[in-house]
Amino acid sequence: MVDLIAQEYTTLKGINNMTLEIEKIVAEGVKLTPMMAQYHEIKVNYRDHMLMFRMGDFYEVFFEDAINASKILNIALTHRGKLGEHKIPMAGIPHHAAATYIDRFSSEGLKVAICEQVENPKEAKGIVKRAVTQVVSPGMPYDLDKTDSKEDQFILACNEVNGRFEIVAIDFTTGFFKGFILDSFEDFIEKIRVLHPKEFITYLGQWDKYESVATLNEHNGTLVTHLSKEYFNEKYSSVYLEKLIPTYKRDQLLNENQSVLGPIGALSYYICSTQNHEEFTHLHAFSLSDRTGSMKVTIPTLTGLEILPKSRETYKDSLLGFMDKTKTSMGSRKLKTVFTNPLTDRKEITNRLDTIEFFLKHDDLLQDTREALNNVRDLERILAKAATNRANAGDLLNISSAVDVYEELTNSLSELPTNVFKEMKTEDKTNLFKLRDDIKKTINDEIGANLDKGNLIREGANETRDHLAKISQNTAQALVELENRYREETGIQKLRIKSNNVAGYFIEVSKTHSDKVPANFIRRQTLVNSERYATEELTQFEKEVVVAREKLEKLEREIFKGLIKQITDLSHAIQMLANILSATDTLQSLSWIARNEEFSRPTISEKSRDMDIRGAWHPLIKAAIKDQFIPHDLKLNDETYFGLITGPNMAGKTTVMREIAIIQLLTQIGSFVPADNAKVSICDFLFSRLGASDDILKGQSTFMVEMAETAEILRHATDKSLIILDEVGRGTSTYDGLSIAWALVEHFIENTKALCLFATHYHELIDLADRYPEAKNLTVETQNHRGNVKFLYRLVEQAASQSFGIYVAKLAGLPPTVLKRSQSILKSMEKESSVSQALLDSDHSEQLDFFSVQTPAEIPEYLKQVEDHLSKVDINNLTPIQALNKLNELVDQITLN
Repeated sequence: MVDLIAQEYTTLKGINNMTLEIEKIVAEGVKLTPMMAQYHEIKVNYRDHMLMFRMGDFYEVFFEDAINASKILNIALTHRGKLGEHKIPMAGIPHHAAATYIDRFSSEGLKVAICEQVENPKEAKGIVKRAVTQVVSPGMPYDLDKTDSKEDQFILACNEVNGRFEIVAIDFTTGFFKGFILDSFEDFIEKIRVLHPKEFITYLGQWDKYESVATLNEHNGTLVTHLSKEYFNEKYSSVYLEKLIPTYKRDQLLNENQSVLGPIGALSYYICSTQNHEEFTHLHAFSLSDRTGSMKVTIPTLTGLEILPKSRETYKDSLLGFMDKTKTSMGSRKLKTVFTNPLTDRKEITNRLDTIEFFLKHDDLLQDTREALNNVRDLERILAKAATNRANAGDLLNISSAVDVYEELTNSLSELPTNVFKEMKTEDKTNLFKLRDDIKKTINDEIGANLDKGNLIREGANETRDHLAKISQNTAQALVELENRYREETGIQKLRIKSNNVAGYFIEVSKTHSDKVPANFIRRQTLVNSERYATEELTQFEKEVVVAREKLEKLEREIFKGLIKQITDLSHAIQMLANILSATDTLQSLSWIARNEEFSRPTISEKSRDMDIRGAWHPLIKAAIKDQFIPHDLKLNDETYFGLITGPNMAGKTTVMREIAIIQLLTQIGSFVPADNAKVSICDFLFSRLGASDDILKGQSTFMVEMAETAEILRHATDKSLIILDEVGRGTSTYDGLSIAWALVEHFIENTKALCLFATHYHELIDLADRYPEAKNLTVETQNHRGNVKFLYRLVEQAASQSFGIYVAKLAGLPPTVLKRSQSILKSMEKESSVSQALLDSDHSEQLDFFSVQTPAEIPEYLKQVEDHLSKVDINNLTPIQALNKLNELVDQITLN
């Protein structure tokens, strides 16, 4: 049946043109039912949305929406009525379980328009009025309680003006509202990487000349929403901001941020058109971001170093996941912000380090702080729920609890070096305490209390409410008393007073006693075995009970709305509260890690290039192998700032470089570090190129990606940067790779002059340390006893003797024949200068001399010319690249003959 309906529907129309098809059929004279006409009238305004049409206790979806819903949710596809000769596909979703289904649609990148009944069906004249009350998308989630607590939900609108790039970002779930102005396209793309938006607002053709914008959005799984270009206009900024945010925030924004009003206009229009509310008080006052006090580090660098996770599934395997010991969702999100914005201001770094040291000296306060923060919920998202009329009683009680925690920590942490608690104004503090007290005395915190039952508001909070509640609560007893009186008056002992939703209150008497019923009993209904009656007294009692319940419910809702109004009026103070508690949570998390992992306080050097690290370890690896981890020492400075690391695979070169980068970054976020002692200078930029990766979306090979990233480093690195490079040049031929690596080392030493760790498998590069006093050879120590290699994992200042690649291949399980052949080829290569010629002349027989060459009786003329050519070469004045070019000329000369 499902396939037949879908097939019939497909023949009716193209899957994405339902609205046009209905218009065509209607134009041909086919009439729609009133319900389908109403559906069509709403659907034309939400053509690219899944329209969930409320029908009683269900949401129903029709046409292509129904077919898509049945596939995504794996639910039954049926039909409702016909359109002309064709059945209309339909699927239904229970109202009480809608949140789960809507989240599924959103995760598939769909927008969902929720169409509700906006009048009481009992009062409707004709078809019930319906309207879209909310639009749900990846950037505008339906259920804030189920939204990933560790992730931001950014929506971006961007623009390019005179070569500068503007970004405006809103996280509707937390109130984040900021702008960014970038001077280059590279910085623009990197900022989008950092924000990782759920939704990207644009207009057709806006980014056609920048293919990487679309590529990045596709790679990130970002939903791209197209608006008309006219909304990217200053005019719409003022028109829709009036609906979006309070007056005091709006005026400041329009006056101080003229440069980004285009994207602000687009975002303002989009939010106002998708959310059925008049004002969004939870949005922060808009500001332009200033990163002048931050060390620059890109998302590819952070993911390559495994500091940030590459996906949600790898969160626990990243440094961020390892160090995230926060107690609140807000703290977890802020910790990620801290990791992506390392500091360059010495005072700010020192303040954070002082705070961690304070907590370590006062372990009882650290533990008490963690226990207190355990009682704090996501205030930012609660505030968003309040601003959009989705908050419940539990949310209000959670705000009250958070104020309690704030008051407790304000007192206990009064001596905290970074005392964020002092940021709260006295007036805001007073208002928050009053709000807390009002919530506590108003909201009934007993399990099961809710507005529908008329018991959400505490007794004593409102005198009128208490009176109405008493009437409602005494109904049962009053009915028992009335029932007993009627029994006495009639002599019918089995007389019962009952009620149902249709008939209301009634008296039920069996037919065997109908002759005893008095005249004032009015017959309402006759059943098989009984009669139902009413009396004027019972009817009046019912009216009083119903009116009292209605008044009670209405009054409780008004009291609840009053508390919501208090909350939205105090949005700024609650945002400040959220910021204080999340910042405290972040600091205690860093302190908890330092305490349990025995991190040490780093020293910040006054010099521009200084790194002296003793007993360093990689925190995740040490946590996995415990005492087996061998710590490392490293010293770089103004005199020797380039470390060339050679040595065998599997010996731990990459681990060393990762841990050094981690120590640098942790120092600049104001954290203790995984080392016995560490002194580092402040860097302006952390660069890293580790591991191989293809950019399939761009069609770029591993080597192309490697070269592009290396070029980026060369363009932006300064003598205050830290550069981590691993195995540059391995994705091409040996000579190409060696020459590129060699030239890069020279450039970094002679021109960039940054602190640099450069790991390579090109053993030839070790000679550069003799030429440049600014460079030193480093290797991870090994022992080789009769062919048995032992990796000692200690970092020492010397060049590696060999790579032990064949030994690693043996450990990996390569067959003995391949290993034996490899060993033979390696020995031959080590004897000869021409690797390629050696491989061409080689024979697979072990008995032959691999590189044996028969000397001719007479030297040919062309070889004499080669000899003459060589005799004129001044090898002492040749660079490596010039030498390779000269070698290529000689090879060509010989080949021609």
